[in-house]
Amino acid sequence: MTDAASANDSAAGPDSSHEAVPAFGPTRWAAMPFEMLVKSLAAIAALFYVVGFFTTNSYLYLLGVSDFSLLRTRFILTGVLTLTPLVLALMGGIYAAVDMAAHRDDAGLTSRAYLWILVDIALPFTLYFALFSIVAENDPVASARDAALLSAICAVIVLMVLATVALYRQSGRRPLSHLASRRKPFSYERFHTRFGIPEAIVESLIFAVGGFVLFLLYLGIFGQYFYPSLPEQLGGGRPRNAQLLIAAEAIPAARELGLDVSEESPLSPPIQLLWEGEDSYVIRLPRPHNRSVVQLARGLVDGVVTGATLASGENPAAP
Repeated sequence: MTDAASANDSAAGPDSSHEAVPAFGPTRWAAMPFEMLVKSLAAIAALFYVVGFFTTNSYLYLLGVSDFSLLRTRFILTGVLTLTPLVLALMGGIYAAVDMAAHRDDAGLTSRAYLWILVDIALPFTLYFALFSIVAENDPVASARDAALLSAICAVIVLMVLATVALYRQSGRRPLSHLASRRKPFSYERFHTRFGIPEAIVESLIFAVGGFVLFLLYLGIFGQYFYPSLPEQLGGGRPRNAQLLIAAEAIPAARELGLDVSEESPLSPPIQLLWEGEDSYVIRLPRPHNRSVVQLARGLVDGVVTGATLASGENPAAP
């Protein structure tokens, strides 16, 4: 009996060990969502980084300078700041589109449309006005104008996207082919013959390129118009009043660039610090230098004074 039991146990051993393998399965499947979460967060952070990079350089393009330093985590915050208005408008637009599709023949569509206007226009305007006026401490009139303009731009972009998607679905996924006059569809036969790309893919590429250009246009508008109105702590690039302490050996070069400094007084008069990069400072000279924009290498500057200005000749290192 004992030998038989031992034989049964030994025979059941491989089966029990085989049954133990799936016990690792739930652990493995439980670890996969976490891995996917990490990858998703990394992809979102990369998207914010790229958006912030393009937004910042569109602002610098307006100044006539550039900064292609890649290792700047500040770009992530700028990307969040740039995409938030567009995401809010897109959420409201999707809600309106789904609601209209579900209640197309419903008599209550008018009240739902009013609700969409409140959510997709009034709420973003209120949030942007609070951001520009209260948080960024800008002029209330200018803040209201900027909030209204940003809300309108985002609403127009979302309407264009939703209208394109609706047209694409209702026209058999061949929107351009049904827009020609006299019901004669566009033909991509020459393009298909020359490059071997199906006509449907050609039309999809046209819309993809158009959407990408529209998105870049939004980044350019935001970077050149709204980005300079928001403080650096929020991811913006609002100019700061500052004074630069010029290095002793760089004083002749700084004077040639228009800074009123000397060996006896290396501290510059108050200027606008437009951008602080890893390798340079971008400043705007005061009058009477026609408020020119100057890019200084960081090696020319020993220190930066922000906040309260110092008198000429005063030691900034003194307590």
